[in-house]
Amino acid sequence: MEQRRLLWELQEVEQEKNKKEQDLQKIPSVLQYREKYKKVDLAEKKLQQKGEELSAERKAQRLKEMDVAKISTLLEEFNSKLYNGKIGNAKELESMEKKVSSLGKDKEFREDEIIVHMETIENLESEINHLQKQLKEEKETLQKLKMHARRDRQSVQDELEKLSRDGEELAAKIDEGLLKKYRELSKRLGGGRCVSPVQNGFCGICNVSLPSSFLARLRTPGQLVYCENCSSLLILEE
Repeated sequence: MEQRRLLWELQEVEQEKNKKEQDLQKIPSVLQYREKYKKVDLAEKKLQQKGEELSAERKAQRLKEMDVAKISTLLEEFNSKLYNGKIGNAKELESMEKKVSSLGKDKEFREDEIIVHMETIENLESEINHLQKQLKEEKETLQKLKMHARRDRQSVQDELEKLSRDGEELAAKIDEGLLKKYRELSKRLGGGRCVSPVQNGFCGICNVSLPSSFLARLRTPGQLVYCENCSSLLILEE
């Protein structure tokens, strides 16, 4: 009787261990940390993207400013030729005036583009500053969640280690042959409970009424009795 009682205790310890192992995968604080980690990762990527956009806008603005500087130099050169009186040919003068007019329009167009770049840069800088502040707060929250999750996870792991030690101690007290039958039965039943205490004449697992003859057999030393319905190994609930 003592051996079967130890077997039942081992089963309960192992069932609790299985439950803790499942709990380990869904600890609320750990799940919250993982969710926040994803959000922080997305925020960092968004911030990086905005930084790349800002760099591209600044580069585009510098190129437009260089173009404007070149056009301004050409305009000064052409205006100098146009008004220094050295061009006497009317056709050549008309051609020069058209070039000056065209360059002037091109300069205005590029200056307008520079203004658009400046406005875009200003908006991006504002957005980046806002994202940086948000990211800083999110990272602070993430760090707190990480500490909380680590503490909770360690607590469950400590419980698992204790249950493992308890299980090993119980297994060491059980007859090797009986323990082997328990392992085989547990495996055949899918890892669930396979040792059932009889309660008021009913199987403690499937709740089926047991024949009265089972009680006498259960009190017989070394006699192993199985439930005819769920195949669990029966033990008397003293």
